[in-house]
Order: sequence, then structure tokens, then C-alpha cells
Amino acid sequence: MTKIIETHDIKKIYKMGTNIVNALQGISISINKGEYVAFMGPSGSGKSTLMNIVGCLDSPSSGTYMLNNQMVSEMTENELAMIRNKEIGFVFQTFNLLPRATALENVALPLIYAGYNKEEREEMAMAALQNVDLANRHHHRPNELSGGQRQRVAIARALVNNPSIILADEPTGNLD
Repeated sequence: MTKIIETHDIKKIYKMGTNIVNALQGISISINKGEYVAFMGPSGSGKSTLMNIVGCLDSPSSGTYMLNNQMVSEMTENELAMIRNKEIGFVFQTFNLLPRATALENVALPLIYAGYNKEEREEMAMAALQNVDLANRHHHRPNELSGGQRQRVAIARALVNNPSIILADEPTGNLD
């Protein structure tokens, strides 16, 4: 099988004043294309930190990370942004929806950065909302949706670009 994610001895250290927090201590993982993987552990065990590193939102303090056979640490900020937009779909624990944007606009947001025109964005976003059974709420803003509906908007946004990787931080916690 094709390896999509491979880390070796990933460590993440945060310095908070005189305190040192070892958020990750030598994590090595190998994930093949098509695999479903869950990172489980108690609060504060480093799950979100690992997800942020795997999602190219943060960098490890040490260790190596290969994504689709590319060394992530050698990528420029622009390359990382492109990878995040086209290859990785994120479902954040707190949804990260824009409060003044409609469900349709929130789902279409990654498509703006991917270069789609407005008509294509709206069509693709509406299809993604249909897939999570929210097409009838496409014009609602996040504060007009239940927690489960906001979660499904976040899932639709993560899937709209058809990414090769979906990263979800407690993805079913608010589903109805």
C-alpha cells in the first residue's frame, strides 16, 4: 500500500516561561492511503497537537514528517498552504465557522483559495451540504444552527475539496 503519512520520532516542546511542556514525546506513525486511524487518549495527551502537526498547521520541535513522500519540514509556507487547502480536510473541535457567513459560504471558503469561480464554488458547496443533509439550511448563519448542524457544516467544508486526508478533532461530539 501507498504510505500517505509517515512520522519518525516526532516531538513537540512548548516553553511557557520557565516551564517546559513535552506535548509529544517521540511519536512514530505510518498511515497508508485508505486507512482509517483514530488517536485516542485522555485530555492533554497530545492528540490535538499531533493532528495540528499532521495537518501542517504546526511544526514539530524535532523528528521527521513525510506527507505523500514529501518532507514537510522542507516545504515553504506557500507549499504548506497549498497542501492544507487541496490535500487536507479539517474538522475542528470548535468548528471554526465564520459567524457572519452562511453555511453555504462557510463550506465554499476553501474553494476560493483553490481558485474555483463563484458558480463552481456554490455548486460544489451545495452538493457537500446535500451530502450532510443540510441543503435546506444553506442560507443560515452558524448562530442559527444547532451544534450538530454546525458540526455537519464543518464536515461538509472538510470534504468539499475531495481531500486525500481528513483530520477530525472529536468529529462526532456534537452530531445530532
